[in-house]
Amino acid sequence: MAEQIIARFLSHKDMLLQWLVLDHSNTREIQQGTLQDLAQTAGENLVTLLYPAAEVLLLDIDLPVKSNKQIKKALPFALEELLADEMETYHLVWYRQVKGKVYVAAINQEKFKTCLTGFKEQGINLGSVYPESLCLPYQTDSYSLFMDHQNAILRTGQWQGGGIDTDALPIVLNKILSDNPDLHTLECWSVGEPAMWLSGLSVNLSYHEADPGLLLLNADIKKKGGQLNLLTGEFERKNSRTVEWKRWLPALCIIFITFFLQIGFLLNSYWQKKTELATIEAQTTSLFKQTFPEVKRLVNIKVQAEQQLVDLKKQSIKKGGKFMPLLYQTGEVITANPGLEIRQLDYINEMLQVQLNATDISQVEQVKQQLEGSNELLIKVQSAEANPKGVEVHYEIKQK
Repeated sequence: MAEQIIARFLSHKDMLLQWLVLDHSNTREIQQGTLQDLAQTAGENLVTLLYPAAEVLLLDIDLPVKSNKQIKKALPFALEELLADEMETYHLVWYRQVKGKVYVAAINQEKFKTCLTGFKEQGINLGSVYPESLCLPYQTDSYSLFMDHQNAILRTGQWQGGGIDTDALPIVLNKILSDNPDLHTLECWSVGEPAMWLSGLSVNLSYHEADPGLLLLNADIKKKGGQLNLLTGEFERKNSRTVEWKRWLPALCIIFITFFLQIGFLLNSYWQKKTELATIEAQTTSLFKQTFPEVKRLVNIKVQAEQQLVDLKKQSIKKGGKFMPLLYQTGEVITANPGLEIRQLDYINEMLQVQLNATDISQVEQVKQQLEGSNELLIKVQSAEANPKGVEVHYEIKQK
């Protein structure tokens, strides 16, 4: 009987997986196959899934609130300008550290739901789901890079990282290194032979062979403590005791409702309404003071609360980085258009300059319309010239 099973996607599109089985003798056995194959191996055991790094957007923001309840209220305002799509389309998981720093994982809710449904239909019990990028080893003053054929996973901080196609990796790495001159070391793992261009990077390169790669991605799971387990909220795993308790919930609700109705008939209507109003006003005042302790004088709580939230939103936008969200939005469109070839990518003065080779002029306009479809980006076509391979186009992309 296995103690733990850790799985990751070799191909998310084809639902092909690779998994590691740890048994009581601490024997490590690597297998791969379909969801049906994993279901036969796992049986009733819990499975830890490493979610593809390219599907998870990791952000850090300054949010000077204390409780999870306050974070849940303020987070949508703080992230609104940093996400490509509407807030309702994302599943958010956060972890708060000291000094108001909040680390957030944002994933497409529908894609995540579809992925989990596939596991559920096969009878696979998922105990936890983590972003792949946060399962790479991490050290201060060092970045970690894992290359698995066409996919690359990059960890740039304790709670930061992401996934990218290896074809675009040289451009992205050179940009990151130029923006981080104090970076000392790049720890690199590769399935197979390392790319030749790695030796030309302006950083100390420490190379390690990783085959099979799942052993590497498993190495840091216990150390990180599971603070960013994606199975939260509506996706939270329900244990058998919780399900059993909920079976009695309707009967308990009826008992409590009947009891309170009997008490309610004994109360005077005027006294009840007056008491409820006073209670609501007191709770509102208390919540406002807890959330915004720096405001000493209360005049109009509704207006003052709205102003404080606007200030928080401005602070988060000002302090947050713009490069990774901008790259994330642009990359979504580029990967959705077959035939596009990235020739060059620069980030200057908060503007992403992208040189692509498109199949024809209609694809140039199609990409421009898709980028503008989010209503959050300003796109300018600097030039478009025909060549033997199609059309070479230069875009300038920035946030509104």
